[in-house]
Amino acid sequence: MNSCVWGVLLSVCSMLFMGCGGDGINRVDVEGKVTLDGAPLNEGASVTFIPIGSGPAAGAVIEGDQYSILGDRAPGPGEYRVEIRSPRPTGKQVLGTDGVTMEPSFEEAVPEKYNTNSELKANLSSGEKNTIDFILTK
Repeated sequence: MNSCVWGVLLSVCSMLFMGCGGDGINRVDVEGKVTLDGAPLNEGASVTFIPIGSGPAAGAVIEGDQYSILGDRAPGPGEYRVEIRSPRPTGKQVLGTDGVTMEPSFEEAVPEKYNTNSELKANLSSGEKNTIDFILTK
């Protein structure tokens, strides 16, 4: 057989082991609700699942008070540290990165214990519906 045929056979075998076009990660969907003091977060809020151990991080924008990370964007099963961020406009203007234009300034609306110094954890299970709500308080 020529090298072209071997290349095709190797590619087909690789896809069989990985799943059709997949990355080889057993992903699990996760969704839930996020509130801060009983209210939805600001527009542009996000949730990020960071693996404790190995594997890729996964995240989503929080719309209203709901988030979902599904399909090929979903994390794998396991334990995660979770960060939640919600930028809030300060009403001030700051000099932009180009050094010429003025841009709106933002500050974090969510306490650091839920993002930079997150104490939030999640355990995602394979073969189960993973619904995880985060009810945050200041």
